Amino acid sequence: MPLFWINLLMTVSICFFYLGYAFRKQNTNLHRLFGLSGVVFNLLAAAYLLLIKYALGGITNHQIYPVAPDYIIHTHRFFASLALILMLIMGFLGWKRKRKLHVKLHYIFLPLYTIVYISGLFLFQSRPL
Repeated sequence: MPLFWINLLMTVSICFFYLGYAFRKQNTNLHRLFGLSGVVFNLLAAAYLLLIKYALGGITNHQIYPVAPDYIIHTHRFFASLALILMLIMGFLGWKRKRKLHVKLHYIFLPLYTIVYISGLFLFQSRPL
């Protein structure tokens, strides 16, 4: 069940990011709302995952199992960390109205986050006890 919640929160997050991107020119208020919602859901998923991994005994204690070699899992985590940092930078730049750099980072963040999201769906599976 924990993997379900992580995937659900990440799915909601990516949907909000793309909705925010869709409204970037038509309605900046919706762009901000959806972008901020994407950040919040992503941070909730990340915090839940880190809590499971480091404070509650590890992901395998919660029936989450990697299905790829360690180097692929570490590569996924590296790019997930980059996406998280980019997301926070983009949120900050949007909040400060630094539009030019905020817009340029869309071209890196959205594809990177999408790849990390999709790979996460395939790299981990849940098994009952």
